[in-house]
Amino acid sequence: MSGTKNGVQSLIKNIYPNNLKKNLENLRKEQTVNTCCDQAIQLNNDFEYGDKQKNNLHKITYEILDSLIVQINIRFEDTSELEFVELTNEKMFDIYYNTFPECKLIKLLIQYPNMFEENRLRNELSVIYTDNNKHLPPHKLLDLIIKNNLQEIYSQFTKLCQLVLTIPATTASSERSMSTLKRIKSFLRNTMTNERLTNLSSLAIEKNLLGVMAKDPTFVESIVDDFAKKKERRIELEYKII
Repeated sequence: MSGTKNGVQSLIKNIYPNNLKKNLENLRKEQTVNTCCDQAIQLNNDFEYGDKQKNNLHKITYEILDSLIVQINIRFEDTSELEFVELTNEKMFDIYYNTFPECKLIKLLIQYPNMFEENRLRNELSVIYTDNNKHLPPHKLLDLIIKNNLQEIYSQFTKLCQLVLTIPATTASSERSMSTLKRIKSFLRNTMTNERLTNLSSLAIEKNLLGVMAKDPTFVESIVDDFAKKKERRIELEYKII
């Protein structure tokens, strides 16, 4: 996800919207629409097109193209706010070594005020840009930092990588989370506390990670022990030596 986001961010911002809009406007020309409709009719040999059906096909084609042209700018209007992800684009590190991406850093600090220490982040980025061994995609570079216990040394860059890697490419993850909430807190269970709802949602959303952790028998035992120690219960959940 992050590699795609970093690698094409500048293209999306500067080229894709204009090219898409230009291509769509070219497609909207009468000759092009007629050609597309004729090809569509040929592909549907089993369906007989009268004059009315042909007119409807042309009308629908124009409506689709008009809608796309209107929406294209809206769909890409927020991409400039994500320009800071280019700070972790390993393909640009050689360029950043000679010319530090000051504008992208400023946009990051504007988007996330009070989250980063500006001078320290600038120094950490400069060090990473000069080290060829660290010219890696964000997820691999973050793994390298964690495995070598360098989080304190690169504390600000670590936060930046975590931020970039957790920015959703689509709304699918948030929609999935809301669907999970609806299954957990249904109409019949609407008195559930927020704390319990949050915990159950985390278990449901991260079920794959939980399945991996549950393979360790000590993990399950430790959870049961913690649950049993929370408060006095009607039944004994722990073995006691008498």
